[in-house]
Amino acid sequence: MLYGLLAVLALGVLIIVHEWGHYIVAKLCNMRVDRFAIGFGPGILQRRRGETTFQIGVVPLGGYVQIAGLNPEDENIDPSDPRSYPNRPAWQRFLTIAAGPVVNYLFASLLIFLLHWAIGVHGVMVHNVLPGRPAAQAGILPGDQLFRVEGTIVSNQMEVLYYVDTSEGRPIAIEVLRSGEKKAFSITPAKDGKSFRMGIEMESAKSPQRHTFVDSARQSIVGPMFMTLQTMHNLLDVIRGRQSADFKSPVGIARIMKEQLERGFIRGLHFIAIISTLLGCFNLLPLPALDGGRLVFLGWEVITRRPVNQRVEQVIHLVGMLLLLGLLLILMVKDVRDWIFGR
Repeated sequence: MLYGLLAVLALGVLIIVHEWGHYIVAKLCNMRVDRFAIGFGPGILQRRRGETTFQIGVVPLGGYVQIAGLNPEDENIDPSDPRSYPNRPAWQRFLTIAAGPVVNYLFASLLIFLLHWAIGVHGVMVHNVLPGRPAAQAGILPGDQLFRVEGTIVSNQMEVLYYVDTSEGRPIAIEVLRSGEKKAFSITPAKDGKSFRMGIEMESAKSPQRHTFVDSARQSIVGPMFMTLQTMHNLLDVIRGRQSADFKSPVGIARIMKEQLERGFIRGLHFIAIISTLLGCFNLLPLPALDGGRLVFLGWEVITRRPVNQRVEQVIHLVGMLLLLGLLLILMVKDVRDWIFGR
């Protein structure tokens, strides 16, 4: 029960981080923010500070920042109000919309830095080396800790698999820790079905390891970039039919987060960093109703110096929102069913 509450709290923090990004940049750009909401529907808790009402909604499925004039149907908005969203310069509107995903990335970077520098991360150990495969031929031994792949520190098995699979058979540089000493290898992964493999079985290292300030700072930049590239790679594989789609609703995400927290504080924090990155990445997709969809229209306005018809844009976002909510409902039903039946 405790880990479940912590998972829900962590997900709520990530939503607050995202909406805070929109909120703070809107205020810096002198826009009027009427409401800062976590959850949707009627507010069960509300507090007004200055011109903004802060509230927690009855349906805990996201959040929003209500900027005056952002939606054309907003009532009581003076068309000549210089602080309303449409009357601010296009570049300020662009920064305000982009700020939510950007702050998600910055939050993930901060968590990754703290994990690597102050707390430590579980590295990747070689549990077994398959005879006759590329890793064995190169001299990798059971008990080696995979420290760097292609010059980048690796802290989980998915990172290793990504670098190996995307090598497409090209040699990759791998640095391992063996009895406290660093050893460098060049391994050429071999084709195994639809993927490339180097022939090792991996497991998480039992003891967490901290890294230098410089390596931790570098990882805080590389980590979110890697997660984004991995996500795009997986989406392309889904489109190509190389793997099946496995999207999750907030319920499914909270369930996985709970499981990771039960496995340990470090794994839980790392998963929170992953979800913060994925929130930023997902919201930047150029789809209607998402931040990325709004940025497409704003980018067009910046380039052409002509605003898009607000009514047309709003209809497109409305249709996108309805489709998104429909997909979210389907995923929620699936995730709740899987949770109940233990799938």
